[in-house]
Amino acid sequence: MSGVYNPIARTLWTLAGSGLGTTLSGAGSADSGVIDITSITDLWLAVYVVGTATGTTPTLDVQIDVQDPAGNWLAQVAKITQLTSGPNYATVSCGLHIASTGSVVLPATCRVTWTLGGTSPVFPQTAISLVGR
Repeated sequence: MSGVYNPIARTLWTLAGSGLGTTLSGAGSADSGVIDITSITDLWLAVYVVGTATGTTPTLDVQIDVQDPAGNWLAQVAKITQLTSGPNYATVSCGLHIASTGSVVLPATCRVTWTLGGTSPVFPQTAISLVGR
């Protein structure tokens, strides 16, 4: 179906498919791995923290990175507002039909990257989802 605009949203990747969320802990970064978005024109990234964040000045940053045709990762094509507590949520969108963030043509692949900062940060019951259309 590549090359045909399909305006029906579908989940492309989720960190916690069960709906209960996953506990993220310890300072550092991780990513989803490569996500195929060849038939996608718009992306929506949703982050929801159900539990109360703990640690000293805990922070959670989540972003969409895209890969150019040469294999280089371009960071932060879209990034949520940093979360510093829970319960809390944040969303961001990007793509061809998203005027508020600047319309962008998406390449064939992307990844979701998240970074925890602070001392001994813990974000319990965290769900991260990437939806595309």
